[in-house]
Amino acid sequence: MKPHFLAPACLAATLFVLPVRAWADSGSGQSVIAAPSPAPKPALSAADAEILKRYDKNGDGKLDDAEVAAAMDENRRNADAGREQKLDRLKERQQVWLKEFDKNGDGKLDAAERATMEQTLRARLERSPRMLKRADTDGDGKLSDAEWAAVKEKILARFEKKEAK
Repeated sequence: MKPHFLAPACLAATLFVLPVRAWADSGSGQSVIAAPSPAPKPALSAADAEILKRYDKNGDGKLDDAEVAAAMDENRRNADAGREQKLDRLKERQQVWLKEFDKNGDGKLDAAERATMEQTLRARLERSPRMLKRADTDGDGKLSDAEWAAVKEKILARFEKKEAK
């Protein structure tokens, strides 16, 4: 017999012999092999414990369908509120830029005002390490014309959306 056939045979024999031996050693004729115990509950993370504490209204230690639905509704409302806050901040920023660059006061940016805005914003962006890092996609520490064009497109798209409203 080849050696690689011995390993499965030995394993099978061991799995059979150990329970029989334990049964024989007990002397009672009853199996001493206990039913597998249920797996221990995994410990809850701090965030999960907080969620359970917050939404488990009946105190049974788990969330039923109604409690899960209530948690999801609250999360949805919070997400909607966060989106509204971001939109409000964007509108405020647009108003600040409009006031700064709308020299003729017509509420819109004409070509000359847009050109001035572009030059000023590019200069500000290049002076701000945080903003430069976000706009510098190739990581060379400089703002190339292509990178500036991408930033400019985003900025102008925001103004065009506002002006369209």
